[in-house]
Amino acid sequence: MIIVKNKKVFLDLLLVAYDPVLISILGYVDKKYGKAVITCGYRHGDTGVHGSIPCRGMDIRSHVYHNPSAEEICKDINSKWQYDPNRPDKVVAIVHDVGSGIHIHLQVYSNTIFIKE
Repeated sequence: MIIVKNKKVFLDLLLVAYDPVLISILGYVDKKYGKAVITCGYRHGDTGVHGSIPCRGMDIRSHVYHNPSAEEICKDINSKWQYDPNRPDKVVAIVHDVGSGIHIHLQVYSNTIFIKE
């Protein structure tokens, strides 16, 4: 089940198109782990992936995952998608806190590729 945190996040999700690879990853999380709570999508004025059009960044709630953990889910995602073959240090999924609480940050790039089932 895909859930949206609140009305503001829902309305922000409707403002722009989203990168199809990002949507595929969100669908994968929902299908494999049974739930994805979107806490942030498009952010007007953001200079990073959350502000790009199509939007290439999305945050999902991490504390809803226990077994496997959010970190294990990120490891699973990163074993299937590569952010950019030219920048192997960058990843698609990370657990982090940039001031708004710990969450899973999903990000894609124009070169993001699916690498395995």
